[in-house]
Amino acid sequence: MEKKEENEVDEYLESLLEEISPKAKSLIITFFGDTVFPYGGTIWLGSLIKFMEEFGISEKLTRTSIFRLTKDGWLSSKKLGRESYYSLSDVAIDRFIKAHYSVYAYDEQENNQDWIVLLTNAVNQIKETELSKILKKEGFANPSKYLYLHPNYKMDYIQDILIKHTLQNEVLLIKGPLQMPMTKEIVKEMAYEYWDLKDIEDRYQEFIIKFRKVFSLNTSISQFTQKQCFVLRILLIHEYRRALLFDPKLGDDMLSTDWLGKASSSLVESIYADIHHKANDFVEHNLLTVGGNTPKLDKFYFNRFSGIK
Repeated sequence: MEKKEENEVDEYLESLLEEISPKAKSLIITFFGDTVFPYGGTIWLGSLIKFMEEFGISEKLTRTSIFRLTKDGWLSSKKLGRESYYSLSDVAIDRFIKAHYSVYAYDEQENNQDWIVLLTNAVNQIKETELSKILKKEGFANPSKYLYLHPNYKMDYIQDILIKHTLQNEVLLIKGPLQMPMTKEIVKEMAYEYWDLKDIEDRYQEFIIKFRKVFSLNTSISQFTQKQCFVLRILLIHEYRRALLFDPKLGDDMLSTDWLGKASSSLVESIYADIHHKANDFVEHNLLTVGGNTPKLDKFYFNRFSGIK
């Protein structure tokens, strides 16, 4: 009976992995952000290869993906003797710290009632096209040419983007509260015109359907093995990251009370809380870094989801 129940969980995870079909490079980034980063940020290549094998990623594909991620500036490498070790680059660490508030603190995002507005008509066409892609990826609406706006975005982040692309003297950046329309209902209606919120909710709906199935199994989460908890956690965060990429994170004033972003966040938090201890046990038995040591878990890790225990 115990063997049957264990297979039931394995079958669910296998079907989930097949459905998600993650790209190797993207999954490795998820793994570094969720697991390697809070354990000191460095991993021996041999250890990484074994972790990726749990997701059907071959040693050859892992090596190729690591090479490309290093070349693209996501990872940094160092050799000690014949052994290779990989860490997140300084640029990637900055991105992960920023992404932390989206993935692990959805309800703690800044909501100061001030809008960010950018006018980019003074920017040359090539730079404007590049900036437009970045702003849209960051959740900015683009209701008309050279105009971008967001109701809930940190000023520090947008200033960093402009400085990085040497546009601080070419873009008109405005911050301030919304004066009109006067009612929240109309503002919410306008949000659906400026942002494709229906498509975003559809993505959240798909995410919820995939992972809510874990509660319909005959085997309770408390009976999952350490390995099963680890695989589930990585797939959970990986797919949640993908859903979040399209979410402009507008804040409560702009969204309906039944916004599926909140439901997705609650589902992630619930599952994560149930599995993270066993998942970490699996990690600690398999993650090796410089000198063959397993580093201690950083206390910052426990700030996830308003403080997991």
